[in-house]
Amino acid sequence: MAEKPKGFLSFRPIEASGLNKDEQYVWPSSDFEGFVKVELRGGPRNVKAATRRVGVQGSTIFWNEPLVLEVLDNANELRVMLCKDKVSQLPDGTTKRGTQVVAACGIYVSDILDAVPIDKYFELFRPGAGGDGGFIRLSLDYSTERPQYGYGNGVYSGGKQKKRRGWLLPVLLLAVAGAGAFFGKKYYDEQQKDKKPAGKGAAAAAKKK
Repeated sequence: MAEKPKGFLSFRPIEASGLNKDEQYVWPSSDFEGFVKVELRGGPRNVKAATRRVGVQGSTIFWNEPLVLEVLDNANELRVMLCKDKVSQLPDGTTKRGTQVVAACGIYVSDILDAVPIDKYFELFRPGAGGDGGFIRLSLDYSTERPQYGYGNGVYSGGKQKKRRGWLLPVLLLAVAGAGAFFGKKYYDEQQKDKKPAGKGAAAAAKKK
């Protein structure tokens, strides 16, 4: 019997930048199609969704794609992973397709619920040693009824977008092993001050603190 959701998280990845705070490009390549995988963890089952694949433009990927995630009892962590397809050559000459995590971050669900609605840049970290992974701009909201402008598989179904100001939430960074866990632990909590200046990307906005 499927677990009944206690609410719905509207999750919209708007854009991601491969530039860090020092405006250095930190992604392994600028020639790939990136997509966002998101998971709500801690409940009776993990709730997952993913965006479409979009190519890097300069140092930025633009999605602005609405997703809806069911919030189940005891869901406590939102994991956000910037991914790309990975093709491996097998010894028998065939190929195997998989997923490579380019950068990731995690956010406590309780902090999201305390701060919604949110429109903010979050710092990403690379798998392994947890180095700089750029930034991702997310729009988040919560409701007890399923929103009408999106669906869990990423298919857009209409509705009006709203620009909202939010808060920079405490971010939990965990060790990433493949597409699994995350590295390290870091908290920071700061009120949003300025929007992204034109032409500077997510990294420039994040530097204005």
